[in-house]
Amino acid sequence: MFAPDVISTRDYERDGTFSPDGNTFYFTKRTIWPYFSAICVSHFRHGRWTEPDVASFSGQYPDATPFVSGDGLRLYFASRRPVEGTPSEYNIWMVTRVGDSWSTPQRLPQPINGRGAVINPIETRSGALYFMRANEARLYVSRRRGAEWAEPVPVADTTPGTAETSAYVDPDERYLIVAIVGRSDALSTAEGIYPRADLYTRERVGDSWSAPRHLPPPINSAAEEGSPVVSRDKRFLYFTSERGPLTEHGTLYDAARLERVLHAPGNGLGDIYRIDFRATGIRP
Repeated sequence: MFAPDVISTRDYERDGTFSPDGNTFYFTKRTIWPYFSAICVSHFRHGRWTEPDVASFSGQYPDATPFVSGDGLRLYFASRRPVEGTPSEYNIWMVTRVGDSWSTPQRLPQPINGRGAVINPIETRSGALYFMRANEARLYVSRRRGAEWAEPVPVADTTPGTAETSAYVDPDERYLIVAIVGRSDALSTAEGIYPRADLYTRERVGDSWSAPRHLPPPINSAAEEGSPVVSRDKRFLYFTSERGPLTEHGTLYDAARLERVLHAPGNGLGDIYRIDFRATGIRP
């Protein structure tokens, strides 16, 4: 578990992204159901992560899925903040670095926005922008065309009956890691509780992508996994998981023990975990 009781707490945390030097971490805190969420920030100082603050551009409307560009000058995120005074579904917004702070958020233009709810923006080294179209539960990419973005296209074919929920794309677009719900090779509890997302990887094959490969345990578990991100030094895979002592059933809880488990990290809400990147089996 990543920074237990500081970043990973009794609350629901997900959607991590690092500054280029790896010493600042932005992530989402949300209610159990995604009625409200805020983007928070923690700094690595004196050998430990600081208590998170709400990011300067967040805290008023539902915000999620932050992503810091490779040069650290832009931060993309999804938000349900109003558009021209009108309540809105999720759009992708951007803030730019201004000294030690961030600019006023700017909504990205069409064709990124304007075609239904969009989340999970990821900018690659080439300037391409990957993102999820939430209504299609599918990963799209839009490539730079001068100062604009081209018409987005689906990244890869998907299996009928499955849904992609979050993703990370290598800066050089050599591989991607995506959370998928509904595949037959996903792990599940012994009781067969409703399907949860597992993490899969696709690797670049010419101008296309390989079929999804299920990442092995302990990356995946019987609980929900999602929000993958690889550290800037490429040593670790970070991801959100709902795993914990309440995922597998059979333990007898008295009131005191139940209260301790329910109000601690690992209580079945999302926490952020990390693992040595080599465990993914992805070619470096």
